[in-house]
Amino acid sequence: MNNYQVIQEELKPFHMGSRTASAALLAWFLAVVWRIEPEDIDDAICDGQGDKGIDGMLVDDDLGEITLFQAKHKAASDGRQGDRDLRDLVGASAYFASEASVQGLLGANPNAELRRLLARLDVQAKVAAGAHATHLVFVTDGTLDDQGNAYVNAVTRNDPPLEVWDQPRLATVARRTRKPDLISGRVTLTAVSAPAVVSASSGAPQLAIGVVPASQLVSLPGIGDLSLFARNVRLSEGRTRINRELGATVDDPTEHELFPAYHNGLTMLTHGLTVSGDTMTLEDVTVVNGCQSLLTLYQHQASLTDNLRLLLKVVQVERTGGISDKITYRSNNQNPVDIRDQRSTDVVQRDLQGQVGERYGTAIFFAIREGENASGLRVLDNKTAAQFLMAIYLKEPWNAVRKVRLFDTDYRRIVNRTVTGDKLYLMDLVIRVVDSHRSGLRDELAASFASVRFALAFLLSQLLRQSERGVLFLESPERWLPDKEKEVIEAVDPLMGDV
Repeated sequence: MNNYQVIQEELKPFHMGSRTASAALLAWFLAVVWRIEPEDIDDAICDGQGDKGIDGMLVDDDLGEITLFQAKHKAASDGRQGDRDLRDLVGASAYFASEASVQGLLGANPNAELRRLLARLDVQAKVAAGAHATHLVFVTDGTLDDQGNAYVNAVTRNDPPLEVWDQPRLATVARRTRKPDLISGRVTLTAVSAPAVVSASSGAPQLAIGVVPASQLVSLPGIGDLSLFARNVRLSEGRTRINRELGATVDDPTEHELFPAYHNGLTMLTHGLTVSGDTMTLEDVTVVNGCQSLLTLYQHQASLTDNLRLLLKVVQVERTGGISDKITYRSNNQNPVDIRDQRSTDVVQRDLQGQVGERYGTAIFFAIREGENASGLRVLDNKTAAQFLMAIYLKEPWNAVRKVRLFDTDYRRIVNRTVTGDKLYLMDLVIRVVDSHRSGLRDELAASFASVRFALAFLLSQLLRQSERGVLFLESPERWLPDKEKEVIEAVDPLMGDV
């Protein structure tokens, strides 16, 4: 698919209700690029006739910052974006210069959505108290033409700055964050009796439930390289107690007949499902629940007999849309899967993993799921990264040890839009420097190093913030990394010694 097609595929789940194509584009951008909570998206959009060049607005009460958005959808892949709409957005920022200018906006007959948004966010009072427009963000699935590029270059030093996301820039994110594809090809499974079939109705997916011999399931494509589980929330967790017990059960043929009675079974997604008698034919497949079990069966397949069968649910899903995400979430939410596992399929995690891979893939691997293969690289898992981001950028080392908050109440605060693959690489560097100084701690601190290390990282970042260059390093580590990593460590290590 070309850039435009990739973007349109990713937008499909956001075309809902009365949203225009431009509003859907902005909704996707706010969710994936700006990383705001899904439930806050509709409240931020005011697209429509009479919007005064403002399609969306966000207010940061803590910083007194107002961000204005405008989105333009193009009907064709070769759509070009000129400078007129850009000028409209820049001009709209004047409405937020003072309390009187906001009143002028309200008196200029804006559409109802913009009027409600201004009232709900209490913009006039906040501007009177000192809030101001600090970001202008223009989003388009077209490509800037010569006039558009010339205008962007002309206003580079404007205040507030104009940030433009056009088709090439959006496509990079869309490709990085799109859900993994199902394994293509046809799979035929024969159940022990005719599967129960629930036909699609009112937009619901078709569903088949049957009992299938394990010997067929271990022959599914993509088990060996784990690609069959690309949409699963986690991969193998290794030799856990549950996996050891499951393996012992598989190795004991006297247990096989009762296996469906005490096993939850597997859940598979497919793009095409046909049931004829006891045969199910699937077009493209993935497993979204039961990864641990299927891997254990695969590893113990020499012990399988015809009596070992599993309950199998097969759900036919569209190639685009949010139903597959909902099935993945809810089928795993019934079992002991923590919130970190559930976040592994989040677009933010996929985006950050892609960023790290593109820029630092020869040095580290950013792991977002249990059991991912690091291929001999240093591994930075997203839980540890979240803890150090909390300590360094949110300046709350005391909350870094509260693991339940990292992927729940504080998730969007931690992985906000300023977090990049470069900052994750910096976290890896900080971890290495902090850990190398463990031996220099007093015994009682060294004994509690698992929690003390976050306080050390916070103090190190506070020392760095004492200089302009240190502040710039924390905010834009890509200016130094990875090219000057050796020099960075030589500069940071003595500061860690001072801490």
